[in-house]
Amino acid sequence: MNVAENKARASNGCITDLLPKPLSSKIWLSMKEMTKYDAIQTILERNGGYVTRDDINKNDIPSAMLYEFVNKHGLIKHATGFYAKADWIKDDYLVFQYLYPKLVYSFYGAQYLNELGDFLPPFLEVTAPKNYRPFPLPREGVVLHTDTKDSTYSLGITEVETMFGNKVRVYDKEKTVCDFIKNRSKIDSESFVKCLHYYKKRRDKNISRLMEYARIMKIEKEVFSLMEVILNED
Repeated sequence: MNVAENKARASNGCITDLLPKPLSSKIWLSMKEMTKYDAIQTILERNGGYVTRDDINKNDIPSAMLYEFVNKHGLIKHATGFYAKADWIKDDYLVFQYLYPKLVYSFYGAQYLNELGDFLPPFLEVTAPKNYRPFPLPREGVVLHTDTKDSTYSLGITEVETMFGNKVRVYDKEKTVCDFIKNRSKIDSESFVKCLHYYKKRRDKNISRLMEYARIMKIEKEVFSLMEVILNED
């Protein structure tokens, strides 16, 4: 249609005929699917090679699209709702906590993650809040403690990176030291001494926070006397 014909149609009230036609619903749906696929790929890359059902839900992506993506790209299922690329190195600390987010790494697990010793425990050691038992015990490879007091269960929870660079929830350095002192009879002597001496050498240690935790946990005298000796050693 030439310019003259366009002008004629416009003058006859047919200006809408000159506007671009809207995309069909089928084409629009395809574009939306492509956008969601791109979102999953972005999540996969941002996480360093894995994607979870939680990630999908937060981004309003249909579950069916996740499963299609998993099959198409050959992702490996490491746990319910947790998928990773074939070359992703499995991070047991991350996968386990994804399954049980209320569990906080503690004791030997916290000592390892906080670099308060050189012992790599052959098990995952965690603390749960009261009335939370997500799986039957005993469970191979897992040591589970239960803290019946909300005030101490939630005390000192922070995030640190695992050796693979993934963030997990763990009790901080000060809470770990307090836990070791309070449960000294259950901790092997070598790990106990290393925990205190590694803490002493840390530039980011916080003695005020340590003593505040000790007060809340009702072990202020024990912590004070031990740290007085440790901190004054040559």
